[in-house]
Amino acid sequence: MPAYMLTFVRVHDHESHQKDYLPNAHAILQKHGGKALAVTEEIDVREGVMPQGRVILVEFPSKQAAEAFYNDPDYQPLKKLRSALLDADMAIFDSGF
Repeated sequence: MPAYMLTFVRVHDHESHQKDYLPNAHAILQKHGGKALAVTEEIDVREGVMPQGRVILVEFPSKQAAEAFYNDPDYQPLKKLRSALLDADMAIFDSGF
């Protein structure tokens, strides 16, 4: 069953984010079957309050694959780097179908 990672990010250091974080994180994401479905800053909130920033929706083959990406030993140094470059709100969930 497919699973998704939904992240709202507010990038503080765009240069390092593009150069140091994204290429390395993307390689690990692909290793776990992750595929970006949407990346946008254009959100039309109709109800409630949503976090500010860029929205990233990534699909994985399963919730286990999403968790394996997030917990991958190769990703741990990138999580530390990411914390220095941006603020994020993130959730992992399965499709429910």
